[in-house]
Amino acid sequence: MDAMEDTVQQSGTSWSEWDLRDTADYVTEPCGIHERADGRLYQRQIEGGPVEDPKAAVESMRAHWESKGYKITHIFDNRGPNTTGIEIHAVTPRGMLLIFTPTKTVSFIKVVSECTLDPAARKKTT
Repeated sequence: MDAMEDTVQQSGTSWSEWDLRDTADYVTEPCGIHERADGRLYQRQIEGGPVEDPKAAVESMRAHWESKGYKITHIFDNRGPNTTGIEIHAVTPRGMLLIFTPTKTVSFIKVVSECTLDPAARKKTT
């Protein structure tokens, strides 16, 4: 949630459906550490407002994430005709995946946590 909040704050647009204090109903998904589906991970995607200059927003996010020690894994800047967006992926030192997709009509942030064997991750948040 902190990674989502940080990305929201750096994005340059509004995110009406995002509230850092709302921790209810997060459910984990299976993932594998030692064997198939022995771990759990969280994932969340939110939709936000438009960004006037998606390329500049991605460059700004890239600089911000790199300053935090995140590894930039992909930048997709040619997603086909009629596409006004660009997408950047980063991985945190702990293994969390962050995706920021600013476009001129709508933007998205997706966060996928690292896979964990912690039994607490099997419980739905309240």
